Amino acid sequence: MNISELCDIERCGEISFYSGNPTVETTEGIIHIYKNQREVPRCDGMVTSTMLCFFSVPSHITVKDLLRFISPMRNVIEELRIVKDGTPNRYMALLKFRTPEDTDHFYDAYNSTCYNTLEQEVCQLMYVSHVEITHPSIGVAFPTKDLRELPSCPVCLERLDEPVQGILTTILCNHTFHDGCISQVEDTICPVCRYVQSPEILADSQCADCDIRQNLWICLICGHVGCGRYGQKHAQLHFEETGHTFALELGKTLVWDYADDAYVHRLAVNHEDGKLVQLGPNSESGSKKLDLITMEFSAILTSQLESQRAYFESQLDSVTTQSNERLEEMESRVESALSAARTAEDKLSEIIKENGVISRKLQQATSLAQRLQKDLEEERALNKSLLINEKTWRERTEQAESEAKTAREECRELLLNLELRDKLKEIGTNEEVIFLYTDGTVLKRSSIV
Repeated sequence: MNISELCDIERCGEISFYSGNPTVETTEGIIHIYKNQREVPRCDGMVTSTMLCFFSVPSHITVKDLLRFISPMRNVIEELRIVKDGTPNRYMALLKFRTPEDTDHFYDAYNSTCYNTLEQEVCQLMYVSHVEITHPSIGVAFPTKDLRELPSCPVCLERLDEPVQGILTTILCNHTFHDGCISQVEDTICPVCRYVQSPEILADSQCADCDIRQNLWICLICGHVGCGRYGQKHAQLHFEETGHTFALELGKTLVWDYADDAYVHRLAVNHEDGKLVQLGPNSESGSKKLDLITMEFSAILTSQLESQRAYFESQLDSVTTQSNERLEEMESRVESALSAARTAEDKLSEIIKENGVISRKLQQATSLAQRLQKDLEEERALNKSLLINEKTWRERTEQAESEAKTAREECRELLLNLELRDKLKEIGTNEEVIFLYTDGTVLKRSSIV
């Protein structure tokens, strides 16, 4: 039962339950719990309720296990009753204590504790105000203190007097025992139901190999249930596979012998001639016939048990062989997986080494690329500066060439003027000579004497 279901139970304050043997009698009722466990009525700090309920106990925890679990405080418990609430594979247990103080101490000690150290299931306890029986049966509810019947324990035949004998334990089928007596039962079946109240439930029986529920036969050797010849003949197929000869028809007393293909439930051996004779339901049988029947039954039982032993030994050998083969196959697979894992580890180591080398090379290449990128940027800056300087010097060169050209022209004109002056001087002309530039600018005025 999860937390949400517990919260729902706390909100509604009640939970339905049932108990009893379905083939004999059943009891239904309602457990009234306190809606809020923190608001349980207390008197001087102690709880006034004397009943607790174990909720959602796993079915694999038997009554014996539960009694062993609460044994440290068994002296304060009056009664234990097992009931169910319809939850699959779960049951509940009602505990009645002697005093409210004992109830409070038990709640503090056991609530939310694990049933054992091998599983995670925890004990879930709730305070119970009272239990209401909606469909009562005799001896179902907790008896009153004033009107108390003291029946006998079916195991030890002692009176069920709880102050003397301990916890009165009522299991799911409504049979009550001493806690020590029910703890000594080896299996989980109620000893009373097993011996006096165990009719067959034909409606719940079906063939082990199909869904047929009529004309069923159970093997007297191993208990296999199969359908008859009017179904799919699984009972006969079981005989052919195992060699188990005898089968009993469910709900009847008819025993069929598959080896002789005849009923054998009323056959006996004649002591005089050794022949099989059929006995009627009212036939008288003397001590000799009874002895012969007993001997025959012993012989048949011995042979069938031997056959059963051989069959199960062969089954065990087959299972052992299959298990060994599967184990060898699994060991081979594990060895292959380990070999593949080792190969993968070696490859991984090589890849890691190669990755380290590549990482170092990549780091060196990255460093070189960064250095080259820096040099490239410097070269680009230098080229840009040179281009700017080139333009400046080209302009200066052009200016200088223009100035040189102008100077050359001036020199040439000056030379021409000087030559002209000399020529005029030779001629003797006393005239004023005007030296002009080619553009008409007056260079010099001079008179020739």
